[in-house]
Amino acid sequence: VATWRNTTSGVSYEWEYYYGYIDPPIVEESKLRFNKYSIVIIFWITLAAFVGFLFFSLNLISRSGNVQR
Repeated sequence: VATWRNTTSGVSYEWEYYYGYIDPPIVEESKLRFNKYSIVIIFWITLAAFVGFLFFSLNLISRSGNVQR
């Protein structure tokens, strides 16, 4: 805890800084419900599915024009 005071204007201001919330909590890997890399795997699978859907939808949009063959 750090305390700072400002008395330049005749009025005393005092505030405190608490650094306890900055430290991350300790997590035991054996008690986790999922593997620690599962969020990364889910992210990449979702990204690949989105790119595939985007390619498929743009492909359908480009074929639906009135092109004479």
